[in-house]
Amino acid sequence: MTTQLRRLSMLEMAVRSIVPAGAAVAVTSPRSESEPLWPAEEQAIANARPARQREFTAGRTAARRALLALGRAPSAIPMGEDRAPIWPRAVVGSISHDLMACVAVVGERDRFKALGVDIEPNLPLEADLFSEICRPEELAWLRQLPFENRGVVARRFFCAKEAIYKCQYAISQEVFDFHALSVIFDKQGRFDARLMKDVECFAKGTMFSGLTTRSGEQLLSLCHISEGVEFGSDFPNSVIG
Repeated sequence: MTTQLRRLSMLEMAVRSIVPAGAAVAVTSPRSESEPLWPAEEQAIANARPARQREFTAGRTAARRALLALGRAPSAIPMGEDRAPIWPRAVVGSISHDLMACVAVVGERDRFKALGVDIEPNLPLEADLFSEICRPEELAWLRQLPFENRGVVARRFFCAKEAIYKCQYAISQEVFDFHALSVIFDKQGRFDARLMKDVECFAKGTMFSGLTTRSGEQLLSLCHISEGVEFGSDFPNSVIG
């Protein structure tokens, strides 16, 4: 097994360690040969830079492999006007990529309302981005850490918030910034996040939960919302995911 295949295999095992039961996973690399895009997908990146084309193609390859792992036939996964993937009707999913890898997570719609995954380079976040990503209470926590650890933890905030945002967006279709979520972590990689404003389908105070893990040079976060959970002003403190 080559070094790249070993790295991708380890990354896939890391993703499997944080996804809920019933979800399927696949990992590819934009640096490897990917399967051709389907006609319905090609227009989305017809004018994109070569690097973006490789990432998009590798992401769709991962998505189709995840569908197969779920027991579903592969199908086209076009990009909507909001740039989000359009999944087959009976499926929910999420795709994320960095320069090294693409990750796709999918699940049956009768089991999950939404899934959100994010992959980031396991590198410190630049200090001038801390206040853009982190709320005042999160910044206060960062300041209590040793200086050399702050950027790494700030990157965890970024990764977790991205996964939560993707998860909720599949339901709400509402855009919000990083300060709309207040996140806390435990030592096992679990995170809980409180929504700090009302969002379509989600009341202020709604709690999202998920997991973060690391695999070599990559940081991963996963958030999911199970089917059967109700939202709205009557559930301001619901714990979901």
